Amino acid sequence: MTHTTRRARRRALRRGVTDFPALLRSSRPGIYFTALITATLLTEPDGAHDPDLTANHIRKALRSAAAEALREQDPTDLPAARDACNRHLSIPRTTAAGIKVTAAAHLTLAPDDQAAVNELLTAARTQGINDTLESQRTQALAERLAHPAALLAWLLSSSTTDLAVLPDDNTLSDIAQRLARYPRSEEEPFEIQVLAVVRDFFDQFPRHEQKRMLLQLLADAMRGARQPAHADKIEELLENTPTPASAIPGP
Repeated sequence: MTHTTRRARRRALRRGVTDFPALLRSSRPGIYFTALITATLLTEPDGAHDPDLTANHIRKALRSAAAEALREQDPTDLPAARDACNRHLSIPRTTAAGIKVTAAAHLTLAPDDQAAVNELLTAARTQGINDTLESQRTQALAERLAHPAALLAWLLSSSTTDLAVLPDDNTLSDIAQRLARYPRSEEEPFEIQVLAVVRDFFDQFPRHEQKRMLLQLLADAMRGARQPAHADKIEELLENTPTPASAIPGP
């Protein structure tokens, strides 16, 4: 009879700590995780015990542990929250009933909480798109006005510009140089960033003969890298680019 009673208590205890529910706060106010937690008993209760009371101690301890794991977890990333919760619950712990347990949880979001998460994700995507478009517009404007003549043309195109107080050449040049230092987007392809650096490098040599010398050096480097076709294109570009009249020595 005692053996049967002990077995019945063990079964009742396991039923009490299998798939018991928990409602757990997330890092987003008002949004909760829904969990079904199952405990694994590493030790058995000593002697006679009330299985309902023992199961209550175990549930309380594991709900508290799950809440601790999820308090800083973002419900918009449910897989990461699941990993964090199960990793924490897998650590053996001793409950108030003196039983050592581990646990695993099946973590979900209730329909209302999932709807709230969907709204958050939609808002974040919309904001991300708007931020990207605004950044692209700003960068494009900075690139267009990174030359004094382009900056002057932009000022003249505005109906609010007072033509009597236009900036002088030095001011235009200073503003254009500042715009040229506008940081490139980190998301730009590597090749685009390299082209921007090369263009800026060439701008440091304003004389035509300096640019021709740099292009010839580039062609020589391409031949050294066993890329003769690219070197030929550079040299063809040099041949087809007329020398400005100001660069031709007078008699």
